[in-house]
Parts: sequence; structure tokens; C-alpha cells
Amino acid sequence: MKTLPDILQNTLNNHPDNSIGYVNFDGEINFKTYADLYDDALNLLTSLSELNIKAGNKIILALNKNQETISMLWACILGGIIPTILQPPVSFSDINPAAEKIFKVYKILGNPKVIISDDIFKTWKQDKISKDDIKNFTSLSKKNNKKINPHKAKESDIAYIQYSSGSTGDPKGILLTHENILANIQAISIGSKLTTEDRYANWMPLYHDMGLIGFHITPLYKSANQFHIQATDFIKRPFLWLDLLTEEKISSTGCPNFGQALILRHLKRKKSNDWDFTNLRVIFNGAEPISHSIMNDFIESLKPFNLKPEAMFPVYGMAESTLAISFSELTAKPLVQAFNRKSLQFENLAVADNNSSAQKIVSVGKPIKNIEIRIVDDDDNIVENNNIGHIQIKGKSVTPGYYNNDDANKNVFCDGWFRTGDLGFFYDDELFITGRYKDIIFINGQNFYAHDLEGIALKYENINFGKIVFGGAFDEKLSHDILILFLVGSINNKTTIDTFKNLKKIFSNSLGISIDVFIPIRSNQIPKTSSGKIQRYKLISQYLKGDFDEIIKKTSEIIS
Repeated sequence: MKTLPDILQNTLNNHPDNSIGYVNFDGEINFKTYADLYDDALNLLTSLSELNIKAGNKIILALNKNQETISMLWACILGGIIPTILQPPVSFSDINPAAEKIFKVYKILGNPKVIISDDIFKTWKQDKISKDDIKNFTSLSKKNNKKINPHKAKESDIAYIQYSSGSTGDPKGILLTHENILANIQAISIGSKLTTEDRYANWMPLYHDMGLIGFHITPLYKSANQFHIQATDFIKRPFLWLDLLTEEKISSTGCPNFGQALILRHLKRKKSNDWDFTNLRVIFNGAEPISHSIMNDFIESLKPFNLKPEAMFPVYGMAESTLAISFSELTAKPLVQAFNRKSLQFENLAVADNNSSAQKIVSVGKPIKNIEIRIVDDDDNIVENNNIGHIQIKGKSVTPGYYNNDDANKNVFCDGWFRTGDLGFFYDDELFITGRYKDIIFINGQNFYAHDLEGIALKYENINFGKIVFGGAFDEKLSHDILILFLVGSINNKTTIDTFKNLKKIFSNSLGISIDVFIPIRSNQIPKTSSGKIQRYKLISQYLKGDFDEIIKKTSEIIS
């Protein structure tokens, strides 16, 4: 198998009756066999051809139903059409990041057709996309008597454009060839020992690489049965996922920090069901820096339901590597290593330390097949093990570059190595991620990572995950960097003010640093990517522009 159509054809030849289960909000499942998927895709491809959409053309899919997305995706793949899947508009107010991203990508791709779900088609009022370029799903899904033959793809053809989530800047179009995708899913299936007998469950959105590559295309590669819950349904009803794991005897699934924290909050408030996770052997845990405390709480909370600790599978990846880069050891408990905090912050050096003040970091294992990883300094020179540096990767699954973005392509490659933008180190041949380079905060000559400071705050105060954000900015008047705390709450709420005062004292006593600016904000003011990662740079940008000056002044008067 060398191309994506080869994968689907192999499944049709050997396991056509294996299926995709689309889970409704009430728990009912709509099953579609892989043979059904092929027929639906060819039917949709016929409709696309009638719109004069041909092999090599770009297309945007912004559909709010998994079944529509997957069927339309394969219509494009079978036709040699190059799709990109984007988050559909989630609201129709003036603040609509998903819609803004669609507008941007539409322009970048040269005004392609945009396929949306019927309910969006009826209510989405906008003037940035030509009405002739927007098509609703139902109009394309009508039965066609005429069927066209699939396009013959080559390994080097661009199969898909994955738009990055944009956690540290504007999203970029990641070009992925058939060879990139095949190399990565083969390595994933080897690293997780995936077989046709496995049963996959997913709640992550298909416009994100972990949902699409990890939990749709990878199980399809092995003709395994797969189940999909709408991401919005999971957020509203997290136990829907746990029910599915039990009822369908799921063996492989995924859940990053955000999902685990959501489950933990619901377990505190609601009565648990009679779950049994005996069959669950792999929970992929990645997509953002892994929180050891959330991970451990999640494992302990679900142990009574026969969850095996070794099922937790910390991984590292990014869309520019198709998906996966490194895997921890399968069937082993997650490795959490404690390191001397001062050595990490002052010397960029990893030194094992068991003191209570040590920083605990979760290992993300070793490179998967066909991927090389190196750690370099600011001048791209390789550093020794235990030294923190920039993570660079090379291999068959790494993108050839960004679509129509020469500046980004010039900056991101170094002698054939791809600059990930992440920082980390090797310790005992295990890879540890310390954070994004752009999320470093420099205070008093020390390097602090925003997510680590947030983790410390969560440890001491009763704050929900995702409701606190730290950032740093250079203060021109003071001539040094300052630490800024954004906290969900109200200036008129005593609990909010008390929480800030407590955190200020804790950080001063334990780390010797001062929180210089406190900004209470609403939950919907915290910008996030489509995959749920906090876009700290946007908050700092707003701060530098003076958007928070009034609230900062009021807050200062209250707490002074």
C-alpha cells in the first residue's frame, strides 16, 4: 500500500463489513461499513465532478457531523482533490474565530469551494465567501446513477492540507503527501501494536490531526472497527465516551489534558456509571504538554473501573510530522521523572532531584519508526544529553513545507531538519518536552514555562484547568520582563481577589518571583485553538496594545 486509496481498497478486499460507528448524543450508534463508505464517497465524488472540481483542485470541508466529514474526505481522496478540514462556524456572533479562520484559508487557497452542513448553510450570513462557492452537504449527497472512476494517485502527490491550530501564531497550511501519511500511520500501528481486532474510539474533532490521522485513517489502515463521538457532545456529556469504552469493549482511544480534566470535574459532581475498562489497552495522551498531576488523578479515579495504569500512553507529535513523533513504552506505566527546578531554569540542564520543589516531567519516549530527533542550541549545534535545547525532526512523515508560505518554509528547515518550535531534552535516552519556545517567560535570569506556572497554581488553589493563564512581556519603563496573570473571575468577587493574593504570596515564597500584573477576565476571553490549546500570545498582544489597561487600573486600586 502506497497511497490512501490503496488503504481503502485493501479494507474493501479483506474486511468490507468492518465499520465506523457514529455515536449520537443519546448513545445510539449509526453503523456504516467500509463498503458503505466507499459507495457514499464515490457518489459524492460524482457530485463534485459536476461542479467541475477536478483532481488537484483545493476544497474546504467545514462540516459539523463526523459522518459527513469522513464521507466527503474520501470523496476528495478518491478524486485526487486536495481537501482541508476546518472547524465549522460555532456561533453567529461577531466573535467567531472558526469563521475567521475559514475566511483566511479561503483566500489563501484561492477561493475554493466550501462544503458546509445544512444547518450552517441555512443560517450563516456572511459576505467574505462568494455564495457560488458555498455548497451544502445534502445538495451533493443526492443519489447519482452515474459513477466516475477514482483518480490514480502517486506517493508524491499532495493528499491533504492540514491547517495548524495556531497556538503561537497565524495558522499555516501543512502539506501532506500520500507518502507522509502512509509512513506515519504505519509507524503508529507498529508502535501501538495495532491489529484488525482492535476497536478504536474517538471524541477529538476530525479537523485536528489526532482525530483525523490517529483515530480515523490509522484504524482504517488495519481495517479495524472505529467509533466517533462528536467533540461538542463529549464536552456536554463526557460520560458518553466512558460509556462507549465499556459497551463496545474499546481497546484504543485518546485523551489529552483537557479531556482528562473534564472527566475529573464530572466525576466529582455526578454519579459514575457501572464502567469496565478491562479491554482498554492504550490511551494516547498528547496534543499539549502532558500534566503529570492531571494524568495521575485520572488514572487513580478510574482504577476502580479496571483501568490499567499502563494503558496510559504518553506521546509527542505535531501536524508537521503528519501526527506522531515519539511514543513512550507500550504496556509500561508512564515514566514521570523529577528534575531540579533551578538547574532547568538557570542552566538549561536536566538533573534528577527528588526534593518536593523538583519539577516533574512526563517522558514521551523514543522516536517512532522513520523519524529522527535531535536537540540543538540556538545556533543549530547538537547539544549533549540532559541539556535543554530546540527539538528538530527529520523523516518520511515530515511535511515538505507550508502551502504558499515561502517565508515560513525558509525559517522552518535547517539542513533537512524541521524546527518544531518545541524545547526539550534527552535523559536516559527518553525524550522530555519542556514547552514551546515562544511560551518561555524570562524572569530574574530564569526560564519559566507558562504551562508549568499554571500547573503550580492549580496545585495550590481551587482553580479549574484552562481558567488560568500566565504570560510574560517586556516592560519598557522598568527595562525588564514582567509576569502577568490572567485569571477567570470578576474584579468584584472577593474569591477572585483572594486567589490572586494567595498566588502572589505562594510564587514569591516558593519561586522567588513576583506576579507583576493581575488581569481578571471572562472564560470566553481566553483565546484557544480549534484543538483547545491556549493562545497565550494573543492575550499578551492584547495587553501590549492596552486592551486591559482599564481593568488593570481598577484591580490595582482594589488590591493595593
